[in-house]
Amino acid sequence: MRTRELAREDTVRALFLNYELGMTQQAFYDSSWALNRRGLVMQGPQNQNVQYRLPRTLPFPATMLFYPDFKDGKVVQMRVRFGYDHWAPWNRRLQSDSLLFDVMDLLIRWYGSREFVERTIVSPPAESTTEFVTIDANRQIALGRFSDQEVYTVITDLRAVQQNTP
Repeated sequence: MRTRELAREDTVRALFLNYELGMTQQAFYDSSWALNRRGLVMQGPQNQNVQYRLPRTLPFPATMLFYPDFKDGKVVQMRVRFGYDHWAPWNRRLQSDSLLFDVMDLLIRWYGSREFVERTIVSPPAESTTEFVTIDANRQIALGRFSDQEVYTVITDLRAVQQNTP
């Protein structure tokens, strides 16, 4: 999938809330400030991310925390965490194993019907996790469980992160 999609000549930049891969760091801050003034986003926990309460796009009220990685002053990757607002350890339907597939459905609605491929990541010492990945031209979306209550999504501009990589 990666080889096929990176061979495409087009570039996909869209993220969400009018954020884009490749936007400047200043444009990211300006957009966040404008969204904050409109009451759509706010400072996330410990001032480490932007917090967005999703409109009723998932089965239960949910919050999205996000912040980009910059390279040469431009957004090359957006790290996102999703969680249901009323998570509790005894409520199985609000656990991340259910949330994962709810978020996958949301991403398919946001970005169009794309194939998500399951892959296993082995991390030392012999721990493995499963994540789901799709690629649309240069934009890769990886999705997996962050914890019992959160799901992560990492949206990466593969062409930007590959540049100047040894």
